[in-house]
Amino acid sequence: MLSKRLTDNTQTQKKVLRLSAIANRIGQIINEKTSGKRFWMKAEVSSSHQNANGHTYFDFVEMQHGRQVAKLRGMIWRDDRARIEKEFAQAGIEFKLENGKEITTECTIEYHPVFGLSVNVVDADPNFALGEIERIRRQMLLKLEKEGLFETNKQIPLPLLLKRVGVVTSKGSAGHQDFAKTIAGSKYPIYVKIEDARMQGHRTEQTVLSAITSLESQSLDLIVVLRGGGSKLDLGALDNELIARKIASCSVPVWTAIGHEIDESVLDYVSHTNFKTPTAVAEEILNRMNVLATRNKDGLSQLRSAWSKRVTQEKNNNQKQKQIFAQRIESKVSKSNGLIQTQRNRLRLSVSKRVSVNERRQLSQFSFSFQQKAKDKLKTLQQELQLAKNSTYSATKDRKNKAFQNLNQAKTRLRDVTKRQLRDRGLMLVSSRGWFSPGRILSKVNSNRDVLLVRAGDFKKRANRKITDERYSIKSKQIKVHPGLIRERLKSKRAQLKLGRTIIDSRDPAKNLKRGYALIFDSNSKLVTSIEDLTKNQNVKINLADGVAAAKIGETEQDDS
Repeated sequence: MLSKRLTDNTQTQKKVLRLSAIANRIGQIINEKTSGKRFWMKAEVSSSHQNANGHTYFDFVEMQHGRQVAKLRGMIWRDDRARIEKEFAQAGIEFKLENGKEITTECTIEYHPVFGLSVNVVDADPNFALGEIERIRRQMLLKLEKEGLFETNKQIPLPLLLKRVGVVTSKGSAGHQDFAKTIAGSKYPIYVKIEDARMQGHRTEQTVLSAITSLESQSLDLIVVLRGGGSKLDLGALDNELIARKIASCSVPVWTAIGHEIDESVLDYVSHTNFKTPTAVAEEILNRMNVLATRNKDGLSQLRSAWSKRVTQEKNNNQKQKQIFAQRIESKVSKSNGLIQTQRNRLRLSVSKRVSVNERRQLSQFSFSFQQKAKDKLKTLQQELQLAKNSTYSATKDRKNKAFQNLNQAKTRLRDVTKRQLRDRGLMLVSSRGWFSPGRILSKVNSNRDVLLVRAGDFKKRANRKITDERYSIKSKQIKVHPGLIRERLKSKRAQLKLGRTIIDSRDPAKNLKRGYALIFDSNSKLVTSIEDLTKNQNVKINLADGVAAAKIGETEQDDS
């Protein structure tokens, strides 16, 4: 049977491949499809560790419903990681490859016959991290605002005297120390209950919720959530929807002081009041105590002032009563004096009525005669006034007629003078007729014409000379811009330009790469120019015309020539 099997194997002549050949073929297929290509990938980090050379090795995994659905080996070179960490630091966040943390990175695919398939991280954009965090944060804020949770805790009345305060913070942190130091330096007996909680990391949600629940049941006047400054990713642990809902539904007013002055947490929107620093929270609590003490002092001062004002007012009222009483006495005296004067007037009137009837008759006659004389005098004055008006009208009319006569006489004199003057001017023109004779005028015109002809000839000579000079100048310029000369110059410049382009193309690395050449860089991104710069099993990057490939040096051979 064994001999038969051997015979069958010999007859079929099966083709058997070595493992290295299969692995190399797999690598060839993968490199043909992915060589030089980059892509962005989001995944969770697992089993991260850093070797002695500073290179980081880890696993990329994807979890769905608590189950692992994908896994790839990942790595990042030391120089690439240093560059990425610097970019993240400039953006205000920290680049960490922690186990269980989801990141977004730019990667390339590499395959090695021994180590298998791996993903090489070449870059990580901090905007991806910030953008994803900000997107989730904005969605959370919109959801909370739509449900009206921004105003729920703000509607709880805040006690005037904050004697019992609960604090949710990490014990011993800088924020806790700043708050405790400020409270301890005051003169007021304030009870402070500290609940220790994780303010960053994956246990933040659980510990903060537990701390708030515990403080809510202890009959406190106020609950404060404190955290000092840190990176945006660290502070992002408090941008938690469950914590925000807990604060909004809390039966005790909740104050927040998270991060620095430029930081803003989701918890700040749902809290009763938010502050920039833990020290500011402590100062506000003490300020409210100071305000209450000041109000007590002011109340006592106001009471004393009111009592003093009341005493002064009573004194003033007594003084006014005295004045009113004196005025009433004076009024009664004045009234009595008036009655006495009235009686006196009545007495005088009664005496006057007892005058004799004869005296009344004489008085009536005198009054009648006086009225008659006044009427006569008025009539006389009216007559004199009418006479004066008539005389004034007549005199005015005479003066008017005389003025018209004088005016007519002046017109007549003016007309005569004008005629005489015209006549005298005519005689003068006739006497001077020889000056304006045609012969004299013609002679003058001929003389002026000769002068003008001489001047015109001089002007024409100067103009011709100027035109000749301009023609010579134009001809000399035309020689300089002759089309033939221009064509020769353009031909020379084109030849120089073509030569320059040839030199530039010959020195352009991209052109050389397209002609089949390649550039090799070591792990430190240093250009390899000699075989002596390479060692066995060294990782290198090969830059081609259309991308970048990663490789590992096998054997090296020195060219003796």
